[in-house]
Amino acid sequence: MRLLNLVLVTLLLAGCEDKDNLPLTKYELSPKFSDFNLSEDYIYWEVRRGNMAGQDASEDTVQIRYDDDMYINLSEYQLELLTNSDTNNGFKGECLPSYCPIYGVGLLVDSVFVIESKDDLLTFLGSIDTPAELALWSSAQGYELLKYDITEYGYRALVSWDNNCGKKGKDLVDVYSDGTISLVKEISSEDTNYCV
Repeated sequence: MRLLNLVLVTLLLAGCEDKDNLPLTKYELSPKFSDFNLSEDYIYWEVRRGNMAGQDASEDTVQIRYDDDMYINLSEYQLELLTNSDTNNGFKGECLPSYCPIYGVGLLVDSVFVIESKDDLLTFLGSIDTPAELALWSSAQGYELLKYDITEYGYRALVSWDNNCGKKGKDLVDVYSDGTISLVKEISSEDTNYCV
């Protein structure tokens, strides 16, 4: 009987081992300006989807405005700085199979920082040290943040991915405060019926 109990406890612990290593905190969408610990004293920032080749810059659209109240209270000069900020590059892209850059614009009191690459995004964010930064940084790497746990080095995250051509899945990754992402293990992978 003791042997049977020992075997059952061992099997239970072995079966729970993978689940115990998965992050528990579900990421809630809709971050606000205060959810970011930015590298400088930015007073406002937004993420935009740029235009496709041949379109006018005025066709860029604001995807995320992190604080509408801050935007409403910007001076005419600050609004002009934002309006005149444009790029053909981004820290990620959309509009497959074409390309629309996803980029950011950060506003200091009297200057802007255009976030047009992954390196720029990391410079803008500084350390990846809030869940909102983790979600944005993961997105720039082609992941969608599902769940996370805070660790001594940054975060352990459960993320989903889709290569847009036959495969999608979920991975367990470690995200370090310096932006490094390392695969801990593949959780799932499945075939899809589409290719963009």
